[in-house]
Amino acid sequence: MTDGMVRKWVRHFNDGRTNVHDEARSGRPSVVNDGLVAKVNEKILENRRFTTRMLFDEFPQISKTVLHEIVTNRLNYRKLCSRWVPKMLTDVHKTMAVL
Repeated sequence: MTDGMVRKWVRHFNDGRTNVHDEARSGRPSVVNDGLVAKVNEKILENRRFTTRMLFDEFPQISKTVLHEIVTNRLNYRKLCSRWVPKMLTDVHKTMAVL
C-alpha cells in the first residue's frame, strides 16, 4: 500500500469512519443473478458439449465474457475432453457412465 493511500485511510478513520469495507455506491447493476445462473446450468445439463458461442446464441443479452464467468466461477465447470464437468467430482460422478 502506498504512503498516500495510508494517509487517506488514516484521515478517514480520524474523521470517524469505523469499518474498512467499501460503502454502497451507484453504478451499473450486475446482470448475473441466481435465476440466470440456474437457466445457464439447465442449458449446460441439456448438452454438455456446448461452447460459449452456443450459450451466447441462447442468451444474446449477456456477453460471452459474462457467460464464461458464470460457467467457470459461479457454476464451477471446466472443460475436460470437450465436455464441461464440475471441477470437484464426487464418487457418484466418478462412477456414472459417460453419456
